[in-house]
Order: sequence, then structure tokens, then C-alpha cells
Amino acid sequence: MTEPHAVLARRELFPPAAVAAMLAFAGLPLYIHAPRYYAQEMGVGLATLGIVLLAARAVDSLQDPVIGRLADRWPRHREAWALVSGLLLFTGFALLFAPPQWGEALPRLAIGLLAAFTGFSALQIAVYDHGLAQAKAAGGGYTRIALWREAGGLVGICLAAMAPAVLGSVFGAKFAYVGYAAVFGLFSLYALGQMRSYWLASGKSLPNTGFMDALRVPGIAPLLTFGFVNALPTAVTSTLFLFFVTDILATDIHAGPMLLVFFAAAAMAAPAWAQLAERVGRKVALTVGMSLSIPAFVWAYLLGAGDIGAFYAIAFASGAALGADMTLVSAMLAARIRESGGRMFSLWTFMQKTTLALGAGITLPALALAGYEPGSETLTEEGRRALSVAYALVPCALKLIAIPVLWIGVSDQGDDV
Repeated sequence: MTEPHAVLARRELFPPAAVAAMLAFAGLPLYIHAPRYYAQEMGVGLATLGIVLLAARAVDSLQDPVIGRLADRWPRHREAWALVSGLLLFTGFALLFAPPQWGEALPRLAIGLLAAFTGFSALQIAVYDHGLAQAKAAGGGYTRIALWREAGGLVGICLAAMAPAVLGSVFGAKFAYVGYAAVFGLFSLYALGQMRSYWLASGKSLPNTGFMDALRVPGIAPLLTFGFVNALPTAVTSTLFLFFVTDILATDIHAGPMLLVFFAAAAMAAPAWAQLAERVGRKVALTVGMSLSIPAFVWAYLLGAGDIGAFYAIAFASGAALGADMTLVSAMLAARIRESGGRMFSLWTFMQKTTLALGAGITLPALALAGYEPGSETLTEEGRRALSVAYALVPCALKLIAIPVLWIGVSDQGDDV
């Protein structure tokens, strides 16, 4: 079944894509670089780091429903909402990645993460709800709107993948993220400027509507359950990516280009997944994408020091598979939402961030117990094997669970709207 082609001009689709790119530019360091930065540059132990990340991300997850409720109560103030959110995100990011000698590590990590996560969540909910309002006004176009938004996010991620290396060559390794924060500030001004006067909300203020009412919308609870299980593999791999590249592949210099290949492949594949979804339905297309990632990560488990070319191929294949997740799952959610968009998307981000909390809070202490120490010259074979299993095989097992959850619990409702 196909989705009606809504009449949406590119000038309406580009501004939210720019905001999505800005969020992705901030999100990659928050979720991928921060654990390794604080483990190696700031000297925080893996077990302690895992606990702090788990606590910060748990708070972040729990506050999302509150943010969603506020978003639905104040739909007419979306412009001010976005500006305050952007400022909070920038402040937290700058505090988090200040030079190592600027303050105690753990307070900086905790406060910086909470501020950045809060601003990120509020702005992400707003941009998702804006897309829902666009689709409702146009009478359809969920997949096309999601495609533009997620493509913008992938562009931001690709820029973020290369920025630390480029800025490190300009400012020096110790000040690379200070430069990153400055660039992010300029990026934020540009993106939010592009969205000026464009912000939409999906409905009127609904102060008496609770989250249980939102969960009773047909198809929402099963889709949220699937989204949670399906996001767990990405949460694990995003937490462990830099550790794997450094201690298994024994290369630092290729980390940025590998991330670039991964997310560039997702960006290139996203239109193809959207076209496939129009022909066979979102659920079938999504299953194909999820299945593609499994052999890629089984192959990753077999790699060792120097297998750089093979990992580039894995990055391309798994990135192409990610394009299906990023484009189709959010479109499936939007197609089922009728009111309370901010609240609905806050539940969605709550699920996604809970997986990130678990990804860091469980895998890092577990690896520490298994004897893995990042960057250690005396890294044992047991530690290497534990890292390979956690990075490659655990996500495969989780994907194998997610596929039947999709088919058993999620209906085809909304594929034709």
C-alpha cells in the first residue's frame, strides 16, 4: 500500500531538516565520544562512568514525558520553546567538552549531560511534532517528511564524524571539542534561524489528556515496545564503537572516516528504503533492513587488529541497514498519531533513551568485570573477546528478537495514509 503524495514544497521541508542536522551534530559526541573522552582524557573508570551515564540517561528518559506534556500544553509558544532548548543544549555541550583541566570530571559530566540531554529532548520532540503537524495539514506525506528530517540528521552525523579530527588538526587534540562547541553554536544559530516562523504543533492544548490515553491509541503501545527492543542494538554499538575501533582494530585514525562511511551509507540508502516501503509496505521494508545488519555484525565479531578494510565494508552495510530504521520507524509512529503529538513523541524518545541508558549502564560495568580496560597496554585476550562479543554478537541477538516483535505486535495500520 502506498502513502498519498502530499504537496509539500522543499522550502517547507528544509528548515526542520536543518534542525535535525544540528541535533545530530550535537548528539554524536554526546552518545559516542563522551564515554571514551571521560574514560581516557578525564581518567574516569569504566564502572564509575557506566553508573554516571546510566543515572544521567535515566533522568533524561524519565523527564521526556514531562517535556512532552509541556509541549502539548504550550503549542503556541513553540518558537520560544525552540530557542530556550537550543541554548540549554549548547550550554550543556560546552560544559561537557571543556578542556580536561577545567573542573572536576564527575560534576562536569553529570551536569553537562543533564543540561544537554534536556535541551536535546525538548528540541527533538518539537521537530518531530512539527513534522506530524505538516503531514496532518497536507493530508499525508509521513514518509516523505520523515525522509527529509532523517536525511538532515544523517548529514549532521556525517559532519560530526569528521569534525573532531578536522578541529583537532586546527586547535590541537586537547581543544578539539572546544572548537566543536563553537562550531555547534554557529550551526544552532543557522538552523533555528531557518525555522523562524515555521514552527507548527500537531494540535491544540490538551491539558486533561494523560499518557494512558496516548497509549490507548490503536497501534501505539506495540510500536513503542518494538521501538524499544529495536533500539537496543544501536545503543550498545554506539556506546562501544570507539572502544572497538581502538582496542580491537587497533586504529584511532580511522574512527572518524568509519563513522562517516556508516552514516553516509544510511543517508544514501534512506530514499531507497522509502521507495521500497511505498511498494511493499513499511513493515516488510523495515524487516529487510533489520535483517541486513545481522550478518554484518557477525562478521565484525571475527575481526582483529588491522582488519580495517573489512570494517569499512561492515560500516557501509550496517549503515545502509540503519537507513531503514531511521526513516521508516518514525513514519510508522507518525501515521498512528492523531492528537497529543508532543506527548506521543516524548514517549517515543523516552523508550529510545532508556535503551541508551541501559546500553552504557550495563555494558560498561559488565566489560569492566570481564577484565576489559580501555586503551590498556596489558589488555588481556579475555578482555578483547568480551568487547567483541558485546559490540558485535549482543546486537545481533537483540535484532533477532526485534524482528518477531515487529511482526507479532505491530499491525500494518497507517501504511496507507
